Amino acid sequence: MKWTVDWTPTAIDSFQRIPWRDAERVAAAVYRLADTGEGALYVMPSDPTVMARLRIGSYRVRLTRDVRERVLRIWWVYRV
Repeated sequence: MKWTVDWTPTAIDSFQRIPWRDAERVAAAVYRLADTGEGALYVMPSDPTVMARLRIGSYRVRLTRDVRERVLRIWWVYRV
């Protein structure tokens, strides 16, 4: 289950604002999800086929999944 990861400019900006150790954990979790499908992924009930949220400790990653092209598009990284 190999997916390509595409970081949007907004995601890159929000990602660069978090501490580097946390950013390292977030990036590792995103790429682990892309490579193996492992991760605390919550599918949004409003659009279960596309929109999802990945939980990494106190951080959340908003993403969409393009099933046809097998691309995880990262939209936002934020702390809760």
